[in-house]
Amino acid sequence: MSLTRRRFTAALAAGAAALALPDRLISSAHAQSGKPLKLILSVPPGAALDASARLLADKLKASLDRPVVVDYKVGGAGLAAGEFVKNNEIDGTNLLYTPTGFYSYSTFLYSKLAYDPDKELAPVCEGTTIPTAITVPVALAIASFKDWVEAIRRDPKMRFVGTPSASGVGVFLTHLMAKTFGVDLQVVAYKGGRPLLTDLLGGQVPASGSVIADYLELHRAGRLRILAQSLPGRSALAPDVPSYTELGYPDFVGKTSFGFFVKTGTPRALIDQYAKAITEALRAPETAKRLNEIGLEVAGGTPEEFHKTLLDDRNRCAPIAKAAGIKLD
Repeated sequence: MSLTRRRFTAALAAGAAALALPDRLISSAHAQSGKPLKLILSVPPGAALDASARLLADKLKASLDRPVVVDYKVGGAGLAAGEFVKNNEIDGTNLLYTPTGFYSYSTFLYSKLAYDPDKELAPVCEGTTIPTAITVPVALAIASFKDWVEAIRRDPKMRFVGTPSASGVGVFLTHLMAKTFGVDLQVVAYKGGRPLLTDLLGGQVPASGSVIADYLELHRAGRLRILAQSLPGRSALAPDVPSYTELGYPDFVGKTSFGFFVKTGTPRALIDQYAKAITEALRAPETAKRLNEIGLEVAGGTPEEFHKTLLDDRNRCAPIAKAAGIKLD
């Protein structure tokens, strides 16, 4: 064997050994590089996602043995944060944590995108989720989802459903309900959950199709009534609220999901390490309890499971959006 071949063989062996490095050595290498792990958020400070990111950052700092900081790239319903990540290094330094709609829905909501999330971002792990619910003011004296369905069939003024944006799970489910019940439900799209909540409490809109977390405290206080929610079973956030599935509508499923992504090309060993560390941190009893308190349910899992969830969401919602003519450009 020539000297050149020996060096070549040694290099191959070193490369194979590097791929087999255990998590602690991958973490140590990144810690020694001096680069902190950045959790890139697509929402501003103060949101539930921000609170969960800060809680998670403390856990990951210990498990990954490196600094973890939270950074914000707000705009474009997650597209801007995704673009920032895809334009940076493939060393895993930037870990995007965002509502997953930009990945699942943008391909059919926009005619043209600045980049292709499917090709330029790699799913890591689903983080947290929130079911969507139909919520009404108690002044309407509607006690159940069945009562609401009867009311929208009987009274045209009841056929307005507020949503916090022009797209998303609440919008898609409202259009599916309209088709299922044969009623011309009208989506009233707001710019955020707060103005929607204000109008719901004030009686300006008779129902909301939005994330259940926004209404839990007022539901418990008896000021609003959550009629049903969109998980297949009961939600840990509101175990007293039935699911659409148990009420006889198994197609009315969906959730607002928040997940983690890195730039495509990031080493698979690092992606797996992040998925494992995130899942363990989220599913720790004290973390799960705190996340439930701020209105989030714990997910976690593998990159493959997360990718399947993203594509399932897309395949379920794209036909609804097409039939309803929903476009954002």
